[in-house]
Order: sequence, then structure tokens, then C-alpha cells
Amino acid sequence: MASVETAPALAASWRRCRDDYNLDPNGAFPPMRLTDSEIRQRFERTLDRVEFGSGAMIHMRKVVRDTGYSVLFADRLGVVVKDFCDSETAHRLRDKGLAQGSVWNESVVGTNGIGTTLVERHGTFVIGSDHYHNRLKEFVCVSTPMVDPEGDILGVLTLAGNAGIQPGEARLLHRLVRDSAGWIETALFRNRFRSHFLIGLAQAPDINGEVFQSLLAVDDGGFVAGASESALRLLGAARADVLRQPVSELLGVPLRALEGGMGRLQRLDAQGGDAQYAYAFPNGRRSSVVVQPPAASSVRVRGPARQPAGPGFERLAGGEPRMQRNVELARRVADADLPILLQGETGTGKEAFARAIHMHSSRSDRPFVAVNCAAIPESLLDSELFGYEPGTFTGGLKQGKTGKVLASSGGTLFLDEIGDMPLELQTRLLRVLSEREVTPLGAVEPVPVALSLVCATHRDLERMVAEGSFRQDLYYRIHGVRIALPPLRERGDLCDLILSLAAGQKCSAGPLSLSAEALEWLVSHPWPGNIRQLSNVLRLLALTCDDGIVRVHDLPEEIRAGRQPASPGRDGPADTADANRDSLRNASDMAQRLRILQALRECNWAVSEAARHLGISRATLHRRMKEYELARPNG
Repeated sequence: MASVETAPALAASWRRCRDDYNLDPNGAFPPMRLTDSEIRQRFERTLDRVEFGSGAMIHMRKVVRDTGYSVLFADRLGVVVKDFCDSETAHRLRDKGLAQGSVWNESVVGTNGIGTTLVERHGTFVIGSDHYHNRLKEFVCVSTPMVDPEGDILGVLTLAGNAGIQPGEARLLHRLVRDSAGWIETALFRNRFRSHFLIGLAQAPDINGEVFQSLLAVDDGGFVAGASESALRLLGAARADVLRQPVSELLGVPLRALEGGMGRLQRLDAQGGDAQYAYAFPNGRRSSVVVQPPAASSVRVRGPARQPAGPGFERLAGGEPRMQRNVELARRVADADLPILLQGETGTGKEAFARAIHMHSSRSDRPFVAVNCAAIPESLLDSELFGYEPGTFTGGLKQGKTGKVLASSGGTLFLDEIGDMPLELQTRLLRVLSEREVTPLGAVEPVPVALSLVCATHRDLERMVAEGSFRQDLYYRIHGVRIALPPLRERGDLCDLILSLAAGQKCSAGPLSLSAEALEWLVSHPWPGNIRQLSNVLRLLALTCDDGIVRVHDLPEEIRAGRQPASPGRDGPADTADANRDSLRNASDMAQRLRILQALRECNWAVSEAARHLGISRATLHRRMKEYELARPNG
């Protein structure tokens, strides 16, 4: 999220198009589009951002519905990975290339909202003739960048439509885009630091939107572990000057007084400045504090009490037999000196499972340190993992940095998406695991470490070993115990799981409830984002459902677009075959279908073996397979 600075940015962009890119304003069009395989890969890499941003993007689409605008999310290379397009003008935009998979890098198509925003790193609106390419002059693009919790640009949020608007209207649209981007950044920040103590900053004694976007994350030692872009602007400080600083010195706020006044607005005495206001409110299992940034002082912060993190094994297992077996295995090895490798698709709950292992072990009162190897730029991953000594390189913290490996000593180090770790760092990690010591960058002597290792990946590491993209010796070093987490669509307890998670969501009318038809749609959805996607959908429904009962028309478009409704008169066609195929009229029928599908998959579609596993005859299984139209997939 960033402010809009348009005129100078457009002039600079045109110069780049003419002098650096040598682009022809009448050249070939539309822009290049990735292959379907490449689109899937880029979508998977940004799935967490798309999921966390889906609520904001759906809200944007509702606001501009029937105005001819499309809502687009492009990644950091300018590739559109998600688009919301439901009007005639928006379909024309797709014809021009503003659709999923199209590349809008400035060096490819010239001045445009997405590409120019990525270069300038702040919001832009490009109206009509502001575009460099003549084929784009009938359109307007209002864009703003989004940054991840580490301050790196993760993509661009854009509204695109007809160019027949005035700059004043464009500024209003930009406010919508900017606020939505801020919502997505906040959701990502809160997820990244969900186990930390959060502090919101505000300029005035009001509990408003600024409070929830201007965030600092504080670790158990009272040090700042993360800062949102909005918080840095309020503090007037660079990220490097804030991170790892004692929050008490940074803010000068005695948290004990704030904790004592939780739930009400507090006025605090400012030291040499304006009055300070604070509001303490619960945030998950920790307290979050909202304060106005005052002058610095030497007040010491008392960190929040340590409490168990994340769901326990019982909740993770549910009624799914494979998960129950996984939990039993994890209980047995939680305290063993064996590395654990978790494998499963994106969103299957690998980090939650790793946290449950940690909390079940004798190390539960020691640090659990999570590192997403795919989320940290390759140039920073070395220093993030192994740390560095003071003065090692220009731009580093003056006091140096403790790496994640050393920070996890005595506890659990969780390396998520280890399959994305560069080969050079694989070699360093292997040495650390073999010798049980780490040498920070710039250090001479190694430092001993005692840690328990849990790794996770959605990739096929054996295939990567065969291809030479993952070290074989490291693979066997981390492969002490392998636990495979099933995707959501294959879980036999999917119906019960959805109902359980929905009951845990509170809306204005009480706990969230699902109509039979809505439950049917949710159970039949493939859930490519798995538990993470399901949780986000249910959270959205809790916010948008007025009477607390979710019906089919309340479901997000991406759910309803997955298949046709089950019967006529309820938003769908009167095709009897489709209705019979999709109409599982109650929860027990749906659960039975899923149990049969799970058994067939586990038995590699051997019908006799699956029938024995289910405790029914082969003829009965054939009849139910026909009833539910279950057939072995080709290949």
C-alpha cells in the first residue's frame, strides 16, 4: 500500500519506454500470455496472498459492480494471477489482455498501471492517453503496490475500466484500491506474526482503521520482530531502525498499565508532547495494544505470558483415519532425536501440525521458530537462517543479527517449503545438521546449537533429488520420519470438518450455520487451497451473512463457479442428470460418498479391496459407485 504520485511517474515511465525499452507505441498487441502450466505455477506461488486478499477483492468488485471495472491482482513480475470480471466492459478488457496469465511488465507493454507501479513502487493511475501504447488509450488503470511483512513488494492491486473519468474520480478509485491493499497487507501481517504480541499505532485517540493497519509485532523478549508499512510511516523510521529494537525504548509505553485497562480507551500522560491514548484488546491467545506513538523513554516492557500455540492433535486429526494415524505417529516421535518431514499440498496445515508436534514435546516451553524458505528472497535467506556478525556488510544491523537456526536452539526449527531452498544453502544447512553448530556470516568461530528439526514441502523431493535440484544427502538427513498430510478434498471427515469450523465462526446473529444446499456446494468444492482456503471462506461468510445462515447465493463466486447448482429453482438449470449427479441431499450421504472415494483411492481403485475396507459387498460398492458416479480417473 502506498500513496499516489502520478504525474512525475508517468513522465519517467514514458522516458523509459522510449529510451530504455525502445518500445513502439503502435507495436504488436495484446501482451504476451503465459502457458496454462506457467499460470498454475505462478498462481500456486501467490495462493496465500490471493486467499487472504479474496475478501478485499470481492468487496472491491461489489463496490464497482456494473461500472465496467475489473479487479486484478498481479504478482511482482507483472503477471496477472487473479481477475474478477463480470461486466461487458470488463470482458472487453480481457480481450485486450487484462486477464489471468497476461504479462503487464512495463518493459513489455509500456506505461500502464501494473507495470509502472512495480517500477515506481508507489500508487499510480494511468488514464487514457497516459498509456504509452495507443491500443490502451481507451482504458484507465488505478493501481497500488502491496508489500509483504518483510517490506518486499509482493504484487499490485488494480482496478481497470473505461478511460472516461476525471482525475478526481480516479483519486476516489485509488482510495478504494489503496484501502483494499492495506486490508490484504494487514491480513498477511497478522498471519505472519500470529504468534506474536501485536501493537497498533494511531495518531489520534480514535479506534479506527489506522489502528488495525499500523502494526508492530513483538516477540516474547519484548523486541520488535515486524513492522507494517503504515506503522513505519507513523514512526518516521526505516524498517532496519525498528526491527530488533526493544519496544519499550521505541514507544516508551508501560504495557502493564495498558494490560490493566484492557477493553477501554485510556489516556496516558505524554512525556514532553501531546496526550497519548491507548486501547488494549484481545487478539487470539495474546493481547494486542493500541497506542499513539509518544516520545521514547526507558520503560521496560513485560512480554505476554507464553501459552500453547495453535490447535492440538485431536482437532487436527478430526475423524479422518489417515490424519489419526499421522497424529499417533507424531506423538511417538515428538521427543525422539529424529528429523520430521511433512509433505502435503499448499494449505493442508503443515505449520499447524509442526506446532502441535512442538507443543506435545518436552521442548514446548522453548522457541518454535518458523522459516518459509519460499517467502524469503534468496539473497536474504542466508542471513535469515544463519545470522551475521556486526559490520559484516553495508546496510546490515549495527548489532548484527541472530539467525533463525541459532534462535531455535533448544526448541524446534520449522523449515517450511524446504524444496524451494537454493542448492548453495542446502549445503550450509547440511553442515549445520551434521555438526550441530552454526557459523554466522562474518564470524570466525562456530556456535553450538541444539535443535529439533521439522521440515515441510509440497514438492516431490525424491523427483527433485533425481533431477539434481535437491541434495540427496540432505534429503536423507531431513527424512527421519515422513508424514503425509492429505488434501482437503480427500478427507473422509470433510463434511464434519466444515460444520465444525463453521460453528467456530461468530457472526452478528451468533454461530455461523450452513443450509443443506450450501453445505453440499462446500463439500463438493475441490479446495485447491485446502484448510487455509476453507478457513478464509468461512471467515468471509461470517462477515457477510446477515442472518447467520449461509445459503447458496451467499457463497463466494469462486465456490459457485466450480459446478452448477443441484436443482432447478435454486439459481440453477433444470437438467435432471446434473441434479442427480450433484444432489447429495444430506450430510450423511455426502460423508458416505467421501468415505467411498477415500477407500477407493487408498486401495488404488481395487474395488474388491475397497469393499473389504468399507465392510460392504463388492456388488453394493459397484451400485454406490454408479449412484455417486465415481469412476477411476484416466491415467
